Amino acid sequence: MAERKPRWWLRILSVVVVLGVLIGGAEFALRMIIPGVIEGVVRGQLHLTADHPVEVELGGSALLSAVQGGVGDVTINIDKVPLLDGVETDATFHAAKVPFNPLSGKISDGTVELVVPKDQLGNVVKMVTSGVAQTGEVQGGSLAVGRSVELFGQQVGLTAKIGLKVKDGAVEIEPQGVNAAGFDLNAEQLAAATGTLLDPILKPQTVCVKDQLPAGVTLTDITLSSTGSARITADLSPGIFSDPKQQAKGSCG
Repeated sequence: MAERKPRWWLRILSVVVVLGVLIGGAEFALRMIIPGVIEGVVRGQLHLTADHPVEVELGGSALLSAVQGGVGDVTINIDKVPLLDGVETDATFHAAKVPFNPLSGKISDGTVELVVPKDQLGNVVKMVTSGVAQTGEVQGGSLAVGRSVELFGQQVGLTAKIGLKVKDGAVEIEPQGVNAAGFDLNAEQLAAATGTLLDPILKPQTVCVKDQLPAGVTLTDITLSSTGSARITADLSPGIFSDPKQQAKGSCG
């Protein structure tokens, strides 16, 4: 009896199965290794302790992105990131693609989202208003800012409600109401009594904050939450991790 030869399609199927196992193994290995590498880079760049929580998520195929020379669809969540002058925020970073060594390459479609908790909002308000406002809290979708001013020889607590929006990387301030404890004065009367001191919260204006941020970070939105927190989003330049000029503070000039 003639020897029976294996069917050609069985050979092809076996090759496909082997390739599938190899690819699946490579994908699994990459998903095990890459997050740890990214966590190490993030902790180093932000000067975080080894036990500081850093969560890395990979979307899409890690193997396909690796073949293309990087890591694709990366989301990084970090709690209590030191920001400015002791302010801590919860941060979420996302990029469509990150090179294997982000310190020497460029990212694609990078964004960052910062959630400023209620108890940290006052310090951020000081920055946005250049120190004019000393306190800040969310009230009914607006930002209520306050400070003490001298009116008619005595210190008075002043509260102003303002609306915020971002345009071309700058913060637009729209006054919505003013209250001076013990005095029934409108904005014009307050301005007459305090001079130009309160202009940043009494008059509509645009505030540049580029000199407070890295040059490679462009502010895109500010959202005030009913919980009292503020959500700040920004776009990142492709060279934000590799170009020292993009990491240095920008300018308003």
